[in-house]
Amino acid sequence: MRRFLTLVCLLLLAIPAGVSISGCSRNPGANYCNGLGYGMKITDVASITLAPATTGISIAYGQTHQANSPQLVTCTGATASAGTITWGTTNNQLVDISPTGNICAGTWNRNSGGGIANYTICSPPNPQPATNGLPFATAYITASAQTAVSNPVEVFVHAQVTSISLVGPQACLSQGTQATLDAEACFSQGGTQYEFCAPPSVAATGKYACLGGLPPGVSSVPDCTAAIGSLSYSPGTSSIGTVTTNTTTNQVTITANQPGTTVVTASVAESGSSAGYFTTCPPKSISVTLANGETAGTITQGVTQNLVTTIIDTNGNPITGLSLDYQSTDPIDISAGGGGSITTSFPGVASVYAICQPGSCNPSPINEIGLFGTGLPVTSNKVTITTPGTASDYVWFGAPGQSQYIVPVELLTGTVGSTVHLPYVPNSMVMDRLGDSLYLGSDHELMIVSVSTGTVTKQDNNAPGVVLAVSPDNSELLINDQIRQVFYVYGTSGTVTKTFGGMGSAAAWTPDSKTLYVTDTASAGAGHSDTLYVYNANTGWSSCSAGSPCAGDFSGAKNLAITIPSVGAYLSGNPTVSRTWCPSGTVGNYNSMIFYPQGDEPSNNPIQTDALAATTDGNHILGAALNGSEITLSDINVSIPALNCLPPQTIGTPPVPNPNYPLALGDQLSPLLLTSTTVQTQLAQVSATSVNQVVASPQSNLAFITYIGSTAGAQLPYYLPNQANPEALGTVGYVQLMSGSSPSTTVTAPIAGAFTPDDKLFFVSTAGDNMIHYISIPISVSASTPLTDTHQISPNLPACTPGIDFGCTLTSPITTPVPATVIAVRPRSTT
Repeated sequence: MRRFLTLVCLLLLAIPAGVSISGCSRNPGANYCNGLGYGMKITDVASITLAPATTGISIAYGQTHQANSPQLVTCTGATASAGTITWGTTNNQLVDISPTGNICAGTWNRNSGGGIANYTICSPPNPQPATNGLPFATAYITASAQTAVSNPVEVFVHAQVTSISLVGPQACLSQGTQATLDAEACFSQGGTQYEFCAPPSVAATGKYACLGGLPPGVSSVPDCTAAIGSLSYSPGTSSIGTVTTNTTTNQVTITANQPGTTVVTASVAESGSSAGYFTTCPPKSISVTLANGETAGTITQGVTQNLVTTIIDTNGNPITGLSLDYQSTDPIDISAGGGGSITTSFPGVASVYAICQPGSCNPSPINEIGLFGTGLPVTSNKVTITTPGTASDYVWFGAPGQSQYIVPVELLTGTVGSTVHLPYVPNSMVMDRLGDSLYLGSDHELMIVSVSTGTVTKQDNNAPGVVLAVSPDNSELLINDQIRQVFYVYGTSGTVTKTFGGMGSAAAWTPDSKTLYVTDTASAGAGHSDTLYVYNANTGWSSCSAGSPCAGDFSGAKNLAITIPSVGAYLSGNPTVSRTWCPSGTVGNYNSMIFYPQGDEPSNNPIQTDALAATTDGNHILGAALNGSEITLSDINVSIPALNCLPPQTIGTPPVPNPNYPLALGDQLSPLLLTSTTVQTQLAQVSATSVNQVVASPQSNLAFITYIGSTAGAQLPYYLPNQANPEALGTVGYVQLMSGSSPSTTVTAPIAGAFTPDDKLFFVSTAGDNMIHYISIPISVSASTPLTDTHQISPNLPACTPGIDFGCTLTSPITTPVPATVIAVRPRSTT
């Protein structure tokens, strides 16, 4: 054995230096940061980072706040692990911290006894700190582990902040621009709100938001970041403004996005409040044209074309990405989609325009409506589009209150279809704007009929009443339950979405389906009153009745007509008045506002109308009123002086900047005042007992007047507005109603009428013969091309039986058919 060991030693001595044998050596230096086998190991904590490193932590007296978990790293940059974190503070009478890192703005309880655990009660600092006479001070906390110590984090300890006021842009910002956000804060002392902190810009003016101003003995206050720490800001509507914070400088900026006003909430020390408002400048003007720059043109059926939309804000800068509602006065034939895409499905004529309508566009909190022009609607000019051609149509006829049946006529073949028997006698019949459904009201239930199949598809006894209107987007109906005296806004999905007390005689939605006008007149009978109701998607329901502050010259209206563009509505009555969409009142004082105030001074234009219609070109409101046994026709030429609710930019001569432009807090809102002139003429060849309708053609060059009368051989009056001079009187004509090829001697009155959307035919229902007459409309209507009655059909609507058929309003049984009193026209593809 001794010889063997001696041999092994000789072999080891014989191996040259630098040669190793695998499995018999190690490298201890690799486990150390310096690679030399001593010092800090690569698993040890090399550094600690504690956040927030730049903004610090803000805590009010007696509050607690859990410190962030420190980030521990090794010398290699890997995450380190330490068994215990030790917390430190530079002033444990001001900022105390528990072994788990829970910070107290004051001191923690220790050894309290009575079973009370340590570090569970945070007592405010005693004595309370004072820095230059203000109740705040700062201390620093650190975290340590092994031999490493973190960066210090500043902790602001202060009295409770009672309110925060935004100090930011004092005017609206154009889209894409930025502004710095800052704030001033208050604290309470002895029941008085004193200034705690404010930026230098506020201190320079001496106009502090806190009622008590500076605290006693204090000559100035610091910036809030120096006294209470960094504030965080949050906009209520991020689509209006986006807040960003520079983590290096702590500077907070807000970027203007889409037009509107939004509340900005500021928070500090785990409490926040609505600090103020931020506004992105609203549109001053919206311009729409066809691709060639024109505002009138022809688009072939089936062709889609995009409008060119230009939007300028109140600072004169362009706006992009705005959420506009594009409206068409004839959405069945010529529809306007998102972004101004025009689709021509059928021949017809329509005015198309764009509206910025709060709250989807240019919104504002309800108590800030009008601030810098936000919360107010803006409309564009109109573009007139003609799609040439001839389309066949379905026409549906009904006689609410007199017949339990409705009947279709298919114009392609001229065949009268089968009558549709309804569950109850209807009291109203309205077709949706796309021609898909007929909505028939009754005191028992709502009945829905499919236009294409002629079958009753739904009965809903949860929505009884009179169907007054269908929204243009086909999403809602207005039903007036006149037994319970309540309005139902009924979603076409089958539920009542809104209710409002009242009675109505007529209603109309604006083309964007966001504003609904409802009129009532005391002359309609028991329970009715002279009242206007308006529902707006942004401001909700409002009402105005005779004698109220909103009334002005007010009378009950049996009928109304929406202006084009839809900035308001004209209401029939004596006098005829308009209501427009710019509220009156004071900016910032919601209770002072009157929504939809009077927009046309009737003392300048005192006329009576019983029925109204608007021409789609926006130039005329046509009215008719009974004058003895004759009918007076009124042609109101309307001029809309502004397409927004802002005051003029300049005033006076020579012009100087208007100090109220574009509206600040305390400024007065002004109603949109329409200007108009009226010309009148008598329909001398008519003998009537009441006026039913004024029906304007899609091309705005013709209107018919229907009425109730009893004179055999009655004629159908029509009016041709003066196209060359809209302010001048047009031409009156009369259609001889026929029976076959001979003048009818049995017609006593044309009682209801409707145009086909392609403007080629006018259907008129007549009393006496109970027929439907087809009035052929020539391509170019003029006084030298008289209109003719070319065809007659009988809808054969059976009369209901009073006392037996629920809802029948006839006073005695009738064995003959009743005349149609409602006509609804639906287009179909050209064949």
